[in-house]
Amino acid sequence: MQKEIKDYEMFSAARNRACQSAVNSITKKILGSKRVTEDDILDLFNKGRMKIAEKHGEVYDTEPRWHMKNRINAALKQAGYSFNL
Repeated sequence: MQKEIKDYEMFSAARNRACQSAVNSITKKILGSKRVTEDDILDLFNKGRMKIAEKHGEVYDTEPRWHMKNRINAALKQAGYSFNL
């Protein structure tokens, strides 16, 4: 069974996968055993988007940013953090 690709409103499935990969990496950090700060998460978010933007500039559009933040905020809430992006 194929794993569902989350929609980040990018221009292709490959671009959606790039966003999902960045979100997965940040979520793994959030749910890890070592606590992170708001600055740590914001830095990871910005660096992840910069890396995606090297090939897919629309990552800076409103929709992909919103979807990424929404999914990261859900992970923050799940892990018990009191801040959001």
